[in-house]
Amino acid sequence: MWLLFFAVFAGSYSIYFGYLKLYASKQWGLKTDAQFCPNITILVPAHNEEKVIKTKLKNLAEVFYPKDRMEIILIDDASTDQTLVKAYDFIKNHPELPVKVLKQNPRKGKASALNMGLEASSKDIVVMTDADSFWPPKILRKALPYMSDPKVGAITGHGMAANFGESWVTRTEESYLSLMKLIRLGESKIHSTIRFEGCFCVFKKNAFDKFDDESGADDSGTALRVVQNSFRAILVPEVYAFSDVPNKLWNRIKVKTRRAVHLNGLWFQCLKLLLKGHLMLPKRIAIPEIFIAIFNPIIFVGLSCVTLILIAFHPIALIPLIIGFCVVGLIPKVRNCLVQGILDQFILFYSIILCARKKKIVAWDN
Repeated sequence: MWLLFFAVFAGSYSIYFGYLKLYASKQWGLKTDAQFCPNITILVPAHNEEKVIKTKLKNLAEVFYPKDRMEIILIDDASTDQTLVKAYDFIKNHPELPVKVLKQNPRKGKASALNMGLEASSKDIVVMTDADSFWPPKILRKALPYMSDPKVGAITGHGMAANFGESWVTRTEESYLSLMKLIRLGESKIHSTIRFEGCFCVFKKNAFDKFDDESGADDSGTALRVVQNSFRAILVPEVYAFSDVPNKLWNRIKVKTRRAVHLNGLWFQCLKLLLKGHLMLPKRIAIPEIFIAIFNPIIFVGLSCVTLILIAFHPIALIPLIIGFCVVGLIPKVRNCLVQGILDQFILFYSIILCARKKKIVAWDN
């Protein structure tokens, strides 16, 4: 029985990842226009970002895109530090950058700030970006041609650790990000991925009504809304943004737990829509993702408990496990992936419990 459940657990990952890897290498089949240069609004929600806000605005000023075709809306969510002072100082010294500042007070959260910015936007395409993420200069030139296809309603990029190599935690995260990129690209080639990242997301206004302010996942939740409106939501593999990731294990666990709760909440939502026959995300994406996100962590925790019981009654069973871990430990990349994988399963299991209790974790907790 143990072997059967382990085969189900391991097989679901290997089969789905192999399937996605196959699709990731296929052509897009989209009608893109390399010269597509629409008018855009860039939304920057911020709460207590005094350390990075000037760097963020400077980064946007250096992006290769016509300034007369863009507007930047900074939405301050009741910051209690010098975020606004530093933002106004930068804007005063860079009048060529079209920046509008909105103030949300009292504090209502990131999604509410994004929706305030959406209402103030005068363009048909909106780009959202976190204040602590930074773009390469050509990011818009690489990304926006995909929005020229009428079937595409949203695109995202992938995050990269700006402090890679700072600790074993950040090195492990880099392996995780590479795997997530493969998954999201494969799903995008099939139809859509709802695994969006706040570092860079682009949406057509006619593809959604507002940013998701219910699930806590304003990026991925909005991507699901786009898909439910019969558009595609895709990852553009050439598009990426840099941000620091926590270099301490406990801080990284907190961030990953928050994201897991938000994303698993969406998979529970997808499961309900699937059972009602209303889910627009293809079943060959939705069913494996739901199984891996919701059922696999339960199987893993069950297998772990059974393994510990077997070891308690038969200590000799611990010997092959020790040998196996020692062998794996000789290969740093494999070791990092194994540690990350085990940690992720327990985080996902905990997130399932929190979702069942309808517990929400806010993004801005400072």
